[in-house]
Amino acid sequence: MDKSLIMDGAMGTELMARGVKMPLPLWSAESNLTDPEIVKAIHSDYVSAGADIIGTNTFRTTTWTYRKAGFTTKRATERAKSSLMKAVELARSANPKILAGSITSIEDCYEPESFPGRGAAEDTYGEIVDWFKEAGVDLILFETMGHLDEIDIALKFVNEIKIWLSLIVEDGDHLLSGHPIESVYELAKDKVDILMLNCNTIDKTDQTLRKMISNWVGGWGVYPNLGLSEPEPDGRMEKKVNDQSFKNIISQYLEMKPMVIGSCCGSTPKHTKIIYNLINP
Repeated sequence: MDKSLIMDGAMGTELMARGVKMPLPLWSAESNLTDPEIVKAIHSDYVSAGADIIGTNTFRTTTWTYRKAGFTTKRATERAKSSLMKAVELARSANPKILAGSITSIEDCYEPESFPGRGAAEDTYGEIVDWFKEAGVDLILFETMGHLDEIDIALKFVNEIKIWLSLIVEDGDHLLSGHPIESVYELAKDKVDILMLNCNTIDKTDQTLRKMISNWVGGWGVYPNLGLSEPEPDGRMEKKVNDQSFKNIISQYLEMKPMVIGSCCGSTPKHTKIIYNLINP
């Protein structure tokens, strides 16, 4: 591949910037149903800025999360599936080159210690993968995954469709859960097409990326968040890297020849355009 594929940028922080209310635990899940035109506009803005890949707005569209929000099991399943299917429709309407079904950890991705266990994980990942297959996405994107056991379970529920896996880390050698990153390589071998880092600060990304590239035999990618410190649970961040620093950082990553590159929390279509212009001077 001559050029890196460009991942879209943040959805949650962009929804907040455009005035959408996103109370926890559902966060952005309801916006597919309550504010579809805004979700659609954000996807379209990223494609217009140069994104090749659009991830669905589905971080919290699970029965598990809707039950936490007070829905009965039956209603939670109905609402979660409706939101997910609408999310796929809205992402597809932007006409991306690649439509990725986005799945993250069952509980807050910044709190791997909250992993609810094997039973909940099997139910959640089995259900949402089936929905994405029904919806016809191009690939499954497990992103901001930081617990080894959760990654193991998630990967077992996908077959006959491409898998991209993106990790959130504690430092250059450990997932956020404290498990060694090297343990991921064996789990992901022969299953994951592209292994990535996402939603890590620039510092943590720099600590980890070269080690990952050296130890992983397949394709790789990177899309850091823009925070100078860790984001809040709802994705908010007080201080971000400036545009020139962002440009310099992405230029360094591009020299390493990633298959996929982009940006995460705190980014906007402007940042996608910066990446596009670096790849297409």
